[in-house]
Amino acid sequence: QWRPTSRFSPVIRFGQIEIEMKRLSEDVLKLGDFAADHPGNLRVPAVLTLPHNASLLVQTDQHGRDEAISVLQAVMARLLTSLPPGRVRFTIVDPVGLGRNFAGFMHLADYQEALVDSRIWTEAAHIEQRLTDLTNHMENVIQKYLRNEFESIDAYNRQAGELAEPYRFLVVADFPAGFNEEAARRLSSIVSSGARCGVYTLIAHDIRQQPPIGVQVDDVSARSISLVRESGRFIWQDEVFRQFPLTIDAPPAEAALTRLMHAVGNLARDANRVEVPFETIAPSSDKMWSLSAAEELRIPVGRTGAVRIQELRLGRGVAQHALIAGKTGSGKSTLLHVMITNLALWYSPDEVELYLIDFKKGVEFKTYVTNDLPHARAVAIESDREFGLSVLRRIDAEMNRRGDLLRRAGVQDLPAYRQATGERMPRTLLMVDEFQVFFSEDDKLAQDAAILLDRLVRQGRAFGIHVILGSQTLGGTSGLARSTIGQMAVRVALQCSDADSRLILDDENAAARLLTRPGEAIYNDAGGLMTGNSPFQTAWLADDRRDEL
Repeated sequence: QWRPTSRFSPVIRFGQIEIEMKRLSEDVLKLGDFAADHPGNLRVPAVLTLPHNASLLVQTDQHGRDEAISVLQAVMARLLTSLPPGRVRFTIVDPVGLGRNFAGFMHLADYQEALVDSRIWTEAAHIEQRLTDLTNHMENVIQKYLRNEFESIDAYNRQAGELAEPYRFLVVADFPAGFNEEAARRLSSIVSSGARCGVYTLIAHDIRQQPPIGVQVDDVSARSISLVRESGRFIWQDEVFRQFPLTIDAPPAEAALTRLMHAVGNLARDANRVEVPFETIAPSSDKMWSLSAAEELRIPVGRTGAVRIQELRLGRGVAQHALIAGKTGSGKSTLLHVMITNLALWYSPDEVELYLIDFKKGVEFKTYVTNDLPHARAVAIESDREFGLSVLRRIDAEMNRRGDLLRRAGVQDLPAYRQATGERMPRTLLMVDEFQVFFSEDDKLAQDAAILLDRLVRQGRAFGIHVILGSQTLGGTSGLARSTIGQMAVRVALQCSDADSRLILDDENAAARLLTRPGEAIYNDAGGLMTGNSPFQTAWLADDRRDEL
């Protein structure tokens, strides 16, 4: 009978309390909301409240363990049915049950792995890593999204629209089993600071076990709705509610839960398709070709945070060249098209010229030949290494020509040349999709390509020449020196593996492995260092709309 909702529910039911009217204090009756002679008892839902009080701690000994886990299962099912599909995600820890206690929820992974953080975690090292991921997410939310503008993730989501952040719930059975000191410390951070970031805990605590140093159960209890099993029933640890009987909702039967997970998963998969309209970053008709490239290139590519525009910026400081990577289906091709199209809308051909090399079966950039893009000086669409190399040589010759012009004008770089001469020397942008094809064979062509790319990257800055290299993976690109890649300060990582995230960003920066939807990316202009991460969503540009523009 369940029907999905499109609105966030502020309350999540987990049971009900039965209030004996005769035991209500006189102060409550004086409020006028109740009549002193109200017949019988009053049954009131017992709820978690979003966004501030949605964590739950259930404490039992061995006799109430199964009941405590049933409470967690019921709350998880209620969350999935009370919030819009895709807007709640679980990280599930089950070190004693080895995943058996929450196996029914794993049907969600068939539709979108992020809904359950890929799997149920049972080993201490994995548990610590998952909690590290959650605290890193909290840091990102506070520093990139909330800042001093939004009080909570709820306030942020009201403005973010399609980029609203899902609520995240850490579900733990048999705590503290599987928790080392570092994991315990991370848990303490989540409990104390998670609510503002939309991160909550659902914990079944075995009171026979002493938790490791780093977390105090009393602190967890104080920041959660706390239930303790006493004399065969759960008591709500609240000075008002503890005096009334509490009945806990049962989780759905296994067959019903399976049907529910398939329904939720299917809807969540559709909800994961986030589209930022290209029109939100494109110029209006009166602003077309209105930007100057004298000092730098600034290309809007998507949205970051609730309302800010993410730009690709090349030409200032060390931000001269860019490296882009993302696995198949991550939205890399869309991002490249957004860059090319929006650049061509904001800048005139006198300001920017494009050299496009397409090694992805020779089809991605064909539209710019078919539609005669005026900015394009060369478009290599035949997936031919030799033709690609000829484009590199042409740009190298252009760099030498510009060097002569700058020397005659007695200046050091393109901005100074334009100011001294008044001539519009355009910036040159070379974009190579699947650039690793240059190095697919160990031959002289690969060596020449490596030398030319290295020279363009190292020397192109002064002459207004910028390079963007795209690839599905940086594994197997040994033909291009790491020192060349190291010169490319701007990195854009879309969905990719842990290993590729560390290759494109930094050895200590695996943030891109946590990206979950097409077009979601990390922009980093600090050479890949963690401090430079800026998550954003690429604008959506349909093929027919691109061709029309």
